[in-house]
Amino acid sequence: MSHTASFGEGFEHIKRLFELRESIGEQGRTLPTLIRSASGNDIRTLERIFELNTSALTTIEAYFRIFKMAISTQNIQDPATILILDEWLTFMGTQCKFDIEYLDEASSGDHDQKILKQLNISKKNIVELSTIAKIGVKENQMPIEE
Repeated sequence: MSHTASFGEGFEHIKRLFELRESIGEQGRTLPTLIRSASGNDIRTLERIFELNTSALTTIEAYFRIFKMAISTQNIQDPATILILDEWLTFMGTQCKFDIEYLDEASSGDHDQKILKQLNISKKNIVELSTIAKIGVKENQMPIEE
């Protein structure tokens, strides 16, 4: 088994990030139609959900790139590399806190059921991203078996 394979197989957070990326993408494919048919403040709420999703996807993709570089250079056990990965995951977690605050505040407003459903989906995804970030920090500290 290669170093890269053993590393990737032992890290649940990477698998969960791929699954979350798909879930966020699914929601993103429905939002443009909802935005076009919405009115008033609901338009802005849906646009903000779209922005949150775009930001989350960008952050996930950046982490994948950093992770891939760490594996390809075989510096994955280097403390400096682990620090960079963990700092990125911590950044994700911090951003999630702000996003969840917004989603909670937006959910308390007067919205159509379709909008509330989208707010709930988005919150579920952002909470999952926050959880994955915490798991990732723990997993990055685990020794790699070769």
